[in-house]
Amino acid sequence: MAQAIPDLGVKHLRAVVALARFGSFIAAASFLGISQPGLSRIIQQAEALLGVKLFARGTRSVSQTAAGREFIPAAERLLGELLQQTTKLRTRDGELRGQIIIACLMSISHLVLPAALVAFRKRHPKTYIHIREGLHSSVHEDVRGGVADFGIGNATGLHHDIAVDWLTKETCYLILPRKHRLGSRSTVLLKELTDEPMISMPTDSGLRRAIDVAASTAGVTLSHSIITNQFASILDFVSSGLGVSIVPAAALPPAEDRSFVVRSLRPAITREIGVLHLAERPLSPASEAFLGIFRPMFFAATESGKRSKGAGRARQRATDRRSAPRSA
Repeated sequence: MAQAIPDLGVKHLRAVVALARFGSFIAAASFLGISQPGLSRIIQQAEALLGVKLFARGTRSVSQTAAGREFIPAAERLLGELLQQTTKLRTRDGELRGQIIIACLMSISHLVLPAALVAFRKRHPKTYIHIREGLHSSVHEDVRGGVADFGIGNATGLHHDIAVDWLTKETCYLILPRKHRLGSRSTVLLKELTDEPMISMPTDSGLRRAIDVAASTAGVTLSHSIITNQFASILDFVSSGLGVSIVPAAALPPAEDRSFVVRSLRPAITREIGVLHLAERPLSPASEAFLGIFRPMFFAATESGKRSKGAGRARQRATDRRSAPRSA
């Protein structure tokens, strides 16, 4: 007689894999969107059905038993194969379905990401998108923890289990109020910002770190007078004359907005941006479809000649025309 197969369901497999990945009932329950007692019951059910203990519970953490270390890779493979087959079935009629969870830097989600989402939803209205905005550390954590299908963020300092799908270098620019004294320059030296009040991101931001490293290397001390983690606030504060700011190309204000002047910096400040995902989890068809729309939009936004210098010159010409004396 064939041996009976334990009546394990997808909920059991997902619970076991999540608890193994996070090592904490609190984190795993949050990821799964269920209560901690609910997760505990599901784990107990799985262990009872298998007839073995998969986890050793400590006062503050959870570790895998020998049986757990043997079973969990099989559970991950089963979930992965089920996901692949489900995706194939959902795309048979030519329409993508399901959900994409994207972890994204706030600087990218400010302008470029919304434009890509609009184009994507027009083509694939049956696919749902969940955006998790954050600083570079939270993007990395969401990807590594399996919370996000992929992340769009800094491609430096990555854990070995995170793969980079594509990589581009993004230049940062100085944004000034329209009538600022440095607005007449085509390029501003970093040392010229020594006495300027800066509108900046928090110290745990990857952008802020890149700026501080560049300033330190140049022997410059910047005055970070106002700190905010929202790029919309940065633009509002600069346009109000509260200070100047250094932002990546993808977060620059629209070229038609004449509240600002955009200028190049010397030495240049750059960052490496890529699409990040778990090496063991290839991108889904829905993710690939979205990135096919997002990539060219992001590249266009980071082209300095079109996005920044040209926009800055256009603003300056408009300012010059307004300030020139009119003939009688």
